[in-house]
Amino acid sequence: MRRILGVFMALFMLCVPIGIQAEEEVLSFEYTGQKIEIDGAEGYFSTTGPLEDAPIDCGKYFANTGGGYVTFEINPKKVLVNVNYNKNWREGDSEENKYLCKFDGDYELKLKILPNGDFVSFDRYDGNIDFQFEPKNEKDVPVGKTKITRPDVEVVYYEDGYKIDSGRSDIEPILLKDAGEYIVSFDADSRYYESIPFKVTILPKTIELQLPNYQKYVGENDPVLETDDYILIREHGEEIGNYKLTVKSKSKNYKYEIVANDTFTILDTKLHDIRKETTIQPDNEEKKDPLLFINASNKDKNKYASATDMESNKDIETNVDKESQKTETNVVTGVSNLTSMYLFLMISSLTGILYIVKKVLFN
Repeated sequence: MRRILGVFMALFMLCVPIGIQAEEEVLSFEYTGQKIEIDGAEGYFSTTGPLEDAPIDCGKYFANTGGGYVTFEINPKKVLVNVNYNKNWREGDSEENKYLCKFDGDYELKLKILPNGDFVSFDRYDGNIDFQFEPKNEKDVPVGKTKITRPDVEVVYYEDGYKIDSGRSDIEPILLKDAGEYIVSFDADSRYYESIPFKVTILPKTIELQLPNYQKYVGENDPVLETDDYILIREHGEEIGNYKLTVKSKSKNYKYEIVANDTFTILDTKLHDIRKETTIQPDNEEKKDPLLFINASNKDKNKYASATDMESNKDIETNVDKESQKTETNVVTGVSNLTSMYLFLMISSLTGILYIVKKVLFN
């Protein structure tokens, strides 16, 4: 019995120091990048042996003081990292750039995605920094899309059409060619973009018209009031007077506006008859050609000219020739008339000479 009691007392005495050691206080510090020093410490030890100086990196240490050993530890600094989807990331880009990390502090963080989707960082701080990601897994990160918004547009039509650019090289612009109202959105990849619809209004182009004076007489058909581009429409009525003209475009891209001569006039037929009587000549009235009349007169004068009228005839010929050049007289006819005149004068002169010779010889 005494032996059993002795063993029990020995075990109790042995366990008392063990219990006290188990309840020994351990000091805890957060990594700061600076030495962690204990007051009164004469030396520092790690789990692997003595240290030359106070520790900096994370781990468990002992400090030797005058009153015994002090146990302490340096724990990694916790840095919260918010993970967001990178809207500019596209298939083929590096996976490291797929997410954006936001945190406080000047750290070099390189994100890594584990096969199960968890986020970790490549350890560049020897375990001294504990990056804590929020969310922790890739599947919990909302996939953000870039919103493409644009205010409503109102423009005037022009021939090349209206092009609307999104501002992004990977999205084709919108091209609208005709006037009208459109609700449009950009044709973008729905994995990355959300295009918000907007309204585009293309107004027709206004063209001013200066019309000729459209008119007719009572009972006549209307002149053509249509072109390739527009149709003119007049007020109904067939009585004498003025009728308003309006215009209708054949294309929705153009709007026509009459700025001059917007009336259609119907005239009295009596006025038409009066104008015809004053402008039409009677059938029995002969049209006289001034040039031909002058030539005929000169021919008659030449026909009865004597030898003593040579100089007068030359003057007449000269005047006839000048008048012929001014009024485009037939050249062949003028030459023929002059030849006949000269022949007549030569015969007359020859006859006179023969008469004088005969009279001299026989007297």
